[in-house]
Amino acid sequence: MIYPRCASLALLFFACALPARASWVSPFISEIHYDNAGADVNELVAVTGSAGLDLSGWWIVLYNGKNGQPYSSVALSGQLGTSGEPWSEAYWSVTGIQNGPDAVALVSATDQLVDFVAYESAVSATTGPAAGAVASLLPVSESADSAPTSSLQRTGDVEDWTWTLGPATPGLLNPGLAGFDVGVVPTMNAWQLWLAGFSAWLLLSFRRRRRPAVAQQSLSLRPE
Repeated sequence: MIYPRCASLALLFFACALPARASWVSPFISEIHYDNAGADVNELVAVTGSAGLDLSGWWIVLYNGKNGQPYSSVALSGQLGTSGEPWSEAYWSVTGIQNGPDAVALVSATDQLVDFVAYESAVSATTGPAAGAVASLLPVSESADSAPTSSLQRTGDVEDWTWTLGPATPGLLNPGLAGFDVGVVPTMNAWQLWLAGFSAWLLLSFRRRRRPAVAQQSLSLRPE
């Protein structure tokens, strides 16, 4: 039969016209500074995400590692910058971040836990927006010997993220972040759109041509 063959061909054309991959990476905690030599200064938490993302209603929640409960929070607002890159970092100065073992959670405007990281030891949340979750333990930490201008930074690509201790880069993308386009969905070019449209037309055309034949066959089976 012609129809199944053409339908299969049309579906093949349509599949070829679709984008090969549509990647989306949720915003994430990208930088933390909580401890240094002498009195703690320049304490901060940074978030990286799709450029232009509105963070109004989002929260940074600080968790106490001893009891798994929140001890402070910061309400986020505004949009991530648009510097021509597909993603951007914003940071917030946070006074009084505990030296650990503790954790930091990123919570969306709909109260969804988006990211949860611990430093110096594992942390399980018992209450608050991260209740029941176990924070991802960072492989590095700060100490009373760390420089006031240092921070813990997420680096690597989306499939192999890691953390390093280095000079703080608040508001700037961490060196080494690569391998993904945050929030960028590939679009079809002109020839892909033509193929998709032609496939749809071909499929509909053969359906319409076969409808009268089916109706006539049905009539011939009625008793006289």
